[in-house]
Amino acid sequence: MLDLQRKALQRHLDLLILVLLAASSYVLFFHGLGNIGFLGPDEPRYAAIAAEMYRSGDYITPRLNGSPWFEKPVLLYWGSAIGYAIFGIGEFGARFPSAVAATLCIFCVYFSGRRLWDRTTGMLAALVLASSIGFFAFGRAASTDMLLTASLTIALCSFLAATNAQGPDRRKWFFLFYAALGFGALAKGPIAFVLPGASLFLFLFFRRRLSDWKTFHPGLCWVTVAIAAPWYIACAWVNGAVFLNEFFLNHNFRRFTTNLYQHPHVFYFYLPVLLMLTLPWTFLIVSALRRRFDKNDALLAWWIVLPMVFFSLSVSKLPGYILPVVPPFAMLCAKELRRERSRLFKIGALIEAGTMLFIGVAFGFFGEMIKIDPHVNGMLITAVTVVIAAFLVVIGLWMKPQVLAFFNLFTMVLLVLFSVSLVVPRFDLTDTMRPWSKELRDLVPDQQIVYMYKPDRGDEYGLSFYRQGKIATIVSAEQLVELTENDRELFCITDNVTLEELAHIDKVDVKVMLALGDQTAFLAWRSKLLKTPTAP
Repeated sequence: MLDLQRKALQRHLDLLILVLLAASSYVLFFHGLGNIGFLGPDEPRYAAIAAEMYRSGDYITPRLNGSPWFEKPVLLYWGSAIGYAIFGIGEFGARFPSAVAATLCIFCVYFSGRRLWDRTTGMLAALVLASSIGFFAFGRAASTDMLLTASLTIALCSFLAATNAQGPDRRKWFFLFYAALGFGALAKGPIAFVLPGASLFLFLFFRRRLSDWKTFHPGLCWVTVAIAAPWYIACAWVNGAVFLNEFFLNHNFRRFTTNLYQHPHVFYFYLPVLLMLTLPWTFLIVSALRRRFDKNDALLAWWIVLPMVFFSLSVSKLPGYILPVVPPFAMLCAKELRRERSRLFKIGALIEAGTMLFIGVAFGFFGEMIKIDPHVNGMLITAVTVVIAAFLVVIGLWMKPQVLAFFNLFTMVLLVLFSVSLVVPRFDLTDTMRPWSKELRDLVPDQQIVYMYKPDRGDEYGLSFYRQGKIATIVSAEQLVELTENDRELFCITDNVTLEELAHIDKVDVKVMLALGDQTAFLAWRSKLLKTPTAP
């Protein structure tokens, strides 16, 4: 009778954990996913490519404004097209595949941790991952980084399961491992092979077990080829050498070896990036490094170290490149939460508390100096961070480490709910072009070209998405003068700082039509009078 009750309790506990992870994933990745317009240049560009693919029905060649665009493979565009089919063309649909991929990572890490260690450790690993700021931020973005991360996480967890299994189960897990690599290649290209391959090589090399690769069922590589190769072959067949040169040479080889795409950073760039991606858990790695690593720990460590070193050697560096290290980081650190409260844990919790206080003071008292507008009263941020820091001190000094996982998750869930409901709409006006899509309907016909005067890439791609490509850019005063020849009148948008230049351009008059956020719309036409220079 007691055994039956214990089994029933275990089943209920399993269900409660799954409900907790599902609810957390919904809030952190899906809730209010479309409450803000596209941010930066990448989101609207990828969303527009997916929209063209969805509208045209051509699921082979990615196109931007009608022209082939071979920067990334096709998996994100396919996923966004599915999102568009379910939710309509917009922000939620474009970000949908990233949210799904992030959720897959959470459950994959849970089941892997449970299989390797125990239920509680698996749950803690999933909670650490879900509440890492960088992870759920990328889980809410229309980018390829989270899809690659999900593919490599599934590959990692499958490999761990395979190497700890015997008999037929081992082959099944390796089947999933090779399948995940195929989806990774569709998500971001050859890097899906480079990172796992190099990590596994170093893992075996330092264990002096290089010959073990023969036990990894290499014959199952056909699964990877069967998943990834059809699209690459079809795209090369349709587009020829242009696809091969643009994708493989420019966006893979030259992106790594040159500054072709203007993303240079110092060699140690990824150290602070890792700090930001893994907050508030960064400090746990110090505690984790003090223990003796077993085989599984060593593999997790290499899955973290190799991408950090590899991308540090790259000339072009972006934060999302090392996102795949966050899941193994969470798994490596989760075991520390199962230990008794140690001196290092106490120090780490106090460091986290100090970090929260630093953030609160920085935004509360020096927001203007650091030129960051959080769109929230600085004193409110300070007050909230002080309360959080106080709780962290109490947890670090007097409570079990497991309590920290639930506290951080609870804090991050509240942060997302508050931000999505109250803060994000304010960023929508100042940091996205979505508000213009509504205003322009009353100012210009749908088919009219709207010109953007000296825009940054984010604004250009953003407005292009919302007007379905019916925009053009003006990059100089001379071009503006040339375009207004023959009494031609242009409808233009520029940021408020650049707007001041227009007063000093001879031969062009302007009339302000609308100011919205940090941008202004104006009409421009050829002036009949020369402007008098203003006195200095």
